[in-house]
Amino acid sequence: MSGSTVAVRTALALYPVRYRRERGDELADVFADTTAEAGSTAKVRELVDLGAYGLRMRTGLTSGSTGGRLAALAAPLVAGAVGGLAAGRLLIAYLEQDLPHLSVGELPFLPFWALLGAALLSGGAALLGHWTAAKLLAGAAALAAVADLVVQTAAAAVQPLWDFLFALQWDGPFVLWALVLLAAPKDALPVPEWRERGLMLAAALVVPAVAYPTDVYESWHELAPEWRGLMVCVPLLMVLSVVRGWYLAAVPGLALLPWALCVNLHALWQQEGGAWRLLPMVVAVVAVAVALVLVGRRKGPVGQRGRLTA
Repeated sequence: MSGSTVAVRTALALYPVRYRRERGDELADVFADTTAEAGSTAKVRELVDLGAYGLRMRTGLTSGSTGGRLAALAAPLVAGAVGGLAAGRLLIAYLEQDLPHLSVGELPFLPFWALLGAALLSGGAALLGHWTAAKLLAGAAALAAVADLVVQTAAAAVQPLWDFLFALQWDGPFVLWALVLLAAPKDALPVPEWRERGLMLAAALVVPAVAYPTDVYESWHELAPEWRGLMVCVPLLMVLSVVRGWYLAAVPGLALLPWALCVNLHALWQQEGGAWRLLPMVVAVVAVAVALVLVGRRKGPVGQRGRLTA
C-alpha cells in the first residue's frame, strides 16, 4: 500500500461511518483523478481539504448546517474585532509610551507580541478577502494567546486562578474568536464587498472603543454585577435565538459573546464572590430560549422573516 493510499484512507476515516461506507470509494477515485498530474503541494492541499470536510461533516459545521452558516455570517464581524482589538492595544501602548516595557527581546512578552502580530494580519487578510490566511492567522493568534495564558499563570506565586482569570480578559476572546473563524466553512464565506468590509471596519472601531475606555483590563474595575450579567446574558440570548431561526439577532451576539464572557468572568469571581452568581441569569436566558422553541412548535414551522441566508 503506497503512502498516498494510506494518507487518503486516513483522511476518509474522518468522515462519518455511514457516509464513508456509501461514498468512500467514490471520494478516493475523485481524489486520484484530480491529483493525477498535480505536484506534491497540490496533493497535500487537496488531501487537507478532503480530511477537513470530513471533520466538518462529523461536527455539523458544513455550509448547509446551521452552525456552519452562522459562523460564516459572523466571520466579518469577528475578523474585524480580532484585528481592531489588537490594533487598539498597539495604539494605546504607543500613545502611553509603553512600548519599551513590551520589549520584543523579553521572553515573557514573546507570546503577547506574536498574538498582536497574528491578530493584525488576520484582520487585514479578511479585509482583502483572503479567508484561508485569515483563519490560519487567527489560529496562530489563538495559540499565542494560550501560550500567554500559560506564561501569566505560571508566573503567579500566590493566586494562580486570579492571575489566570485576569489574563483571560485579554487572551480569551482571541481563542474563542479563532474558533468561530475556523468553524466557518470556506465555501460559505462571503467575497468581501462594501457591505462586508464595512462590517469589518465597524467592528474594528467599535470593539476597542468599548473595551479600552471602560478599563475592563484593570486588575480591579468596579461595575455593578447586574450590568456584568447583562453584558454576558444579552449576547448569549442573541446566540440562542438561532433556535427560532433569528440569525439577524444571533450573528452580532456570536461575535460579541467571546469578549463579553472573558472580560466579565474575572470581575464576577473577584468582586462579587464567584462567577457562579451569573448562573441564575444564564438559567433564565436558557429558559427563554426553550420557551421560544416550544412556542415555535405550537405555531408551526418558522417563517423566513428575520432570517439571514448565507
